[in-house]
Amino acid sequence: MKALIVGAGAQGLVISWVLTRSDDVSEVVLGDIDQGRLKDIVETNQSKKLKTAMVDASDTDGMARLMKDGKFDLVVNATLPAFNDNIMEACYEARVNYLDMATSEYFPGGDENIPVEELKYAKKWEEASLKGLILAGSDAGTTNVMAKEAADELDEVDSIKIKDYAITESEKPIVLWQPQTYLGDLSSPAVIWDNGYKKMPPFSGEEEYDFPPPIGCKGKVYYHSHEEPLVIPKFIGKPVKYVDFKMGEPELMLWKSIVDLGLMSEDPIEVEGKKIAPRSVFFKLLPPTPKAKELIELVKSGKLRSRLILTVDVDGKRVGKDWHYQLWTEGPDCATACERIPGASDVSSATAISGAVFSLMMLRGQVKHTGIFPPEVFDKEERMIYFKVMKEWGIKIHKRTEMIL
Repeated sequence: MKALIVGAGAQGLVISWVLTRSDDVSEVVLGDIDQGRLKDIVETNQSKKLKTAMVDASDTDGMARLMKDGKFDLVVNATLPAFNDNIMEACYEARVNYLDMATSEYFPGGDENIPVEELKYAKKWEEASLKGLILAGSDAGTTNVMAKEAADELDEVDSIKIKDYAITESEKPIVLWQPQTYLGDLSSPAVIWDNGYKKMPPFSGEEEYDFPPPIGCKGKVYYHSHEEPLVIPKFIGKPVKYVDFKMGEPELMLWKSIVDLGLMSEDPIEVEGKKIAPRSVFFKLLPPTPKAKELIELVKSGKLRSRLILTVDVDGKRVGKDWHYQLWTEGPDCATACERIPGASDVSSATAISGAVFSLMMLRGQVKHTGIFPPEVFDKEERMIYFKVMKEWGIKIHKRTEMIL
């Protein structure tokens, strides 16, 4: 089995590691336009299965030629969501199955029947018997599967509430996730599902939540623009009254101040006779996500400590009784993640191990669906395979249920 990974960032590093360590994967090609990042990952990975290619994610025709010539079984989109259309079009042209971890556009054309951009290709991919597993990272991705695990056991689903919380300590400014994606979501209105789609202001919906171990503390979370409330009501397989997604970290109010100052604005302002968007300046000044060797040194020196948790709370009815489900992830902290996969952080490990496990299931023919679909379509057998392999790669999913009298 052969896979092409487009994007040699934090996700590409981890996914290429997992796939090259899988006995039934014969070759992995990692593609990017940044030769420095490709070289860094190859030197860190050290697997003879790993090859590299110059890939421009904006060049649809060039990618299609590479996909046809390489006879790949799967293309993993591990680059910015802005390139989703280009990569999906290339996959369709080459008739190769596809996987991504995030979307770039909600309700394209204002159509609420198409909550994320990838779904506009659903019909022609179904007709071509192609598989496109979308939003297949940690959140969205693992969280969707966790939600389905609870919803499947209920007769009625009242609410699904998803949270992402991280604690990061660093001696200097550091970005462990694509800043364009994270800060763009943070500064945008959040869509929730409340018997229909509704938009909530950024940083609203404050809630203090008692997170289970490994975080084991209370933390404040806020509505955050994310994909789960858009797709879960459409794909969970039964009616659901309410879905939201909230995110938090101890420094979240710092990001709010940056947004309030207008630094996320795309409207140009005049500075010394030149017009420039504040957002462009801010992203230019932000450090890039660390390369593998940089992150290894930060962790070894003790200058970076970080830990992430995802939780999913589901309430509903079963046989006339009220039930509450709480599911959460237990993954490695930054130091452990980097020890297991050199150059990985807790954040890239959570997202990209999830993406890699979904990729392995696609390669192994363990995903039964065709067309374009998110992972909450998984049935019990698919979910059990997913949870088992996630555990093998160091991420456990906990599940607690209680009947409310």
